[in-house]
Amino acid sequence: MLLVALLCGCGSHTDGESIRAHFEALEGFEAQIEITADLGESVLDFSIQYDYNKEDNDRFTITAPESLAGISGTIAGTDNAVFSLQYDGLALDDAMPQRTGLTPADALFCLMNDLRTAQPAQIWQESASGTDYIVVRYEGEDADGTVAKQVWLTKQGLQPAYAELYADGSRVIAIRVASFTET
Repeated sequence: MLLVALLCGCGSHTDGESIRAHFEALEGFEAQIEITADLGESVLDFSIQYDYNKEDNDRFTITAPESLAGISGTIAGTDNAVFSLQYDGLALDDAMPQRTGLTPADALFCLMNDLRTAQPAQIWQESASGTDYIVVRYEGEDADGTVAKQVWLTKQGLQPAYAELYADGSRVIAIRVASFTET
């Protein structure tokens, strides 16, 4: 137990329950995120303005690359398995990604659901560039294989800073949070 206490530190947000409680209480935020998606054939980079609203739909607008800038969407639903995606007021009937939570469109939405509801498989602390982070790792299985997600949260305030999402051991999505403001 002493080793666990030393590894986890003495902060108030170092266990899964307090992390879940923090994100369950979070009403909303605005974030500028940068996503790198490596889905096999190519690596694509996106910049997205993301607005999270606990009580309503999440909204996003792609700001880069230029060829996609201005495309926006709405994600509605309460968990990773049930959500609808809309573009410019048109609902897409077959908008479900091949692997829920592992595409640029739904990665942050599903990651927020994990932070609110899931028990992390591991929690540890790291420091980088003078900032202390709490890192949480989620692991699971879906119909297509194993899924793992690691999220770096600032120790001060538990703001998401970076995340990596893995499918069957290969990183498929990296999310860097360039700005984050609670609303």
